[in-house]
Amino acid sequence: MSAVPAAQVSAVLAWAARLSAAGPAAGTIETAAYLTAKAAVLERIAAEREHGGWTPEDVTAAAGAAASARQAADAAALLAAAGITTMED
Repeated sequence: MSAVPAAQVSAVLAWAARLSAAGPAAGTIETAAYLTAKAAVLERIAAEREHGGWTPEDVTAAAGAAASARQAADAAALLAAAGITTMED
């Protein structure tokens, strides 16, 4: 298992900063896309830790963060699919 490229992590962090700056105007479609990308990065990190000999606690923490991110992404995708345009709706 190869490491998650730093550029990929940086891109997700930059995306988070843009969404934060946009506030509610970012909309659910953009938010869902970001959360999906974030979840994918965290899932790769969790898998990397599991195969990289990290402690069980670190593997569990990484897997938990990935699972939470995936739940948030799925919820945002449902809102977007339902036509809800902002997270406040």
